[in-house]
Amino acid sequence: MQEIFDISVDKSSALPLYRQIADGIAALAQSGILPAESKLPPIRTMAAHFDVNMVTIVNAYKYLEQKQIVYSRVGSGTYLSPLPMTQLPTPLQQQNFLFSTPPALEHAINFTTSSLPNTLFPVKSFQTAFETVLEREQGGAFEYTDSMGYLPLREALCRYLTSFGIQTEAGQIQIISGAQQGVDIISRALLGYGDTVFVENPTFYGATGAFLSRGAKVLGIPLSPDGMNLTALENNLKLYHPKFIYIMAYFQTPTGISYSLEKKRRLLDLAEQYDTYIIEEDDFYDFYYGTEQPLPLKALDYKNRVVYIKSFSKILMPGLRMGMMVLPKKIRRAVQEAKYTTDISTSGFIQKSLEEYLHVNGWETHGKRVRQFIRGKYHKAVTMAQKYLCPPASCIYPSGGVSLWIALPQGIDCTLLCNQALAKNVLISPGNQFALHTDDTAHIRLCFASLSEDQIEVGIKRLGECLHKLCNT
Repeated sequence: MQEIFDISVDKSSALPLYRQIADGIAALAQSGILPAESKLPPIRTMAAHFDVNMVTIVNAYKYLEQKQIVYSRVGSGTYLSPLPMTQLPTPLQQQNFLFSTPPALEHAINFTTSSLPNTLFPVKSFQTAFETVLEREQGGAFEYTDSMGYLPLREALCRYLTSFGIQTEAGQIQIISGAQQGVDIISRALLGYGDTVFVENPTFYGATGAFLSRGAKVLGIPLSPDGMNLTALENNLKLYHPKFIYIMAYFQTPTGISYSLEKKRRLLDLAEQYDTYIIEEDDFYDFYYGTEQPLPLKALDYKNRVVYIKSFSKILMPGLRMGMMVLPKKIRRAVQEAKYTTDISTSGFIQKSLEEYLHVNGWETHGKRVRQFIRGKYHKAVTMAQKYLCPPASCIYPSGGVSLWIALPQGIDCTLLCNQALAKNVLISPGNQFALHTDDTAHIRLCFASLSEDQIEVGIKRLGECLHKLCNT
């Protein structure tokens, strides 16, 4: 590590020598000159080079270790941390048109949105629910509810969760204005500046953005076909003490993978062993296309280590901005206080209307309709991917969800492919939108939920033409 010797030290400075040396090492690490897992020179070597006492180098290394920039291996030495020092790019930086599509592309075949077509929204049923609540409560329909949420709705959600194997009570449920608010509230309640959070890599940028906004350090754990790589997870748990681990146990964004039962159980054991919590976000568990219903991690949570967050936006209507959290007892008060300071409570009128809708219609009828509708699109997308993309690309074929994760052939840059597809009026999401480091240019994501089967076929065929052209140039 000759680069370390280029650090300049001013012995007349008011800044202590150990800080000058430590800051110099940190700067080299942040610039990438010193890569992760680099071994630093021995203390004696560093002391001799800078002509300082060995205690100065010991203090410099200790200071860096407190900042989680380095870590020690007993009997081996001091190493640069693998903890990332960069931020996840925002979706707007990646130009994926997730929030708004430029007018010139309004008629493009858009594989970037995960929302359902609005023809599936249960508009008539909700109109009836709205009218019933207004007639029954008049102006009282618009009063504030308990900050935790409308009690009859929380009781109804307890019954709903039982069908997924989650046994809970109304006092453990916090109503939230969408899953993203849930992640943000957890971050407000539990995270302090410099705390560490583990996430899957690749992961959902919205959640990671919430962690970074609180000044947290985010470490990505690589994914295997059946969930997090547990060897990598445990190795990092030994080095760091994360406040929590953020996961999606089924149909993960963006890869679509699902955790095996064995891995879910082991994940819970590790959370207990290393005294941390797990945030389980459920956006797409309702979108399963096999006969076996997903079993959330929370259903196995006998030690109360899991914060379960569920959004109703995907399965019902995005504009509802409604979701829930099931909270472990030890963190319940802190989370409830964070919710109150955020917006006092989620819309009481919407909560009461949702409870009325569930009382009359239940949940499963609409769920079956949506699954049947999307199942056909899923099979069409898989068939077209196999016909036009794979090979030379390869794909994870999940058993649910609303997207496909495509691994591109070696040497094909996803950004270039996205640009060429755009020229053919096809919008796709680049893989580096979901990576903790923007150098992941080897993947793309295709969301098919909002497209017709004809659009899926035409869009993937055009994409295949672009891919084969790049492979042959």
